[in-house]
Amino acid sequence: MNTFFIRHSTGIDIDDDTRQRLWKERRIAIHFPHEKTGKIGERDRSSINPDDYIGSAKRCMRTLVELAKEGGYICAQHYPHERWMLGLVRPKSKIELVRGAWGERYGMQGRTAVLKTLRLSKVKLVHPLDYAVLSVGRPRQGTIMRWHLAGKTIESLVKGRRKRPHLSDLAPHQQEIFCSELLRLPQAPSLGLPRLAHLLLPTGHTMRDIDIIGVATDGKKLLAQVTFAPLSTVGWKIERLQPYRDPKRAHLLLFCDCDKSQKQDRVTVQDGVTVFPIQTAYDAFVSTPLGRLWLRRSV
Repeated sequence: MNTFFIRHSTGIDIDDDTRQRLWKERRIAIHFPHEKTGKIGERDRSSINPDDYIGSAKRCMRTLVELAKEGGYICAQHYPHERWMLGLVRPKSKIELVRGAWGERYGMQGRTAVLKTLRLSKVKLVHPLDYAVLSVGRPRQGTIMRWHLAGKTIESLVKGRRKRPHLSDLAPHQQEIFCSELLRLPQAPSLGLPRLAHLLLPTGHTMRDIDIIGVATDGKKLLAQVTFAPLSTVGWKIERLQPYRDPKRAHLLLFCDCDKSQKQDRVTVQDGVTVFPIQTAYDAFVSTPLGRLWLRRSV
């Protein structure tokens, strides 16, 4: 099943009692009271047919209908609660109308608010800071959206069984982070890698050609690319590192999925670039106490 993120922010103009009812009854909800013309009529619109709405309201209503039909895992942010509500919408669930009251934001306090809601089962309340993928990776815009990045994390939490993630479960930015953290460890030289003293820029795409840029403990610059793709398909990444090639001044690294046919489990050098298997990097990092702690908090 798909995973969805839904936010019940201050932008939903409902009163505190209505918010508390949604929280206590473990519901997710959308409002969208407008007529198809985009204007607010004398009464809130109660239709659950997406074609009766326009713009973002139509997209959200279509998503809610799909969720009710097919089911899905949910991560819901309910203002003003700090904890987030995780749960399951079972397939073939019924969209229920909940009538509450408008808040004071748009000057309609006291008017009946008609919310389209789904009730969650297997609810877990979690603090987003306990799981970095929740607090950092959530969709930035929209009321209800699919959330591919956190799917396995939320599913595991709802099911109550957290298993050790595989490398393939990590998002690209998480792969970049653990590679940079591995380079910081005292074990890095024993793996044939330079040791990172400190970063010069945040990991990621601050520079187009470089994912990790820092200074090694020997004073040289350390520049690295990180990818889960096979070595046979990422020759262009080695080419992107070539302009920085200077053995006296820089370490150039490429973490990637080395071809099984090459039977690589340690470093090789291609055109002045140290190539290191990302699976080996992952295994080495999460075998350390700090690596295991990072993994628990990241996914």
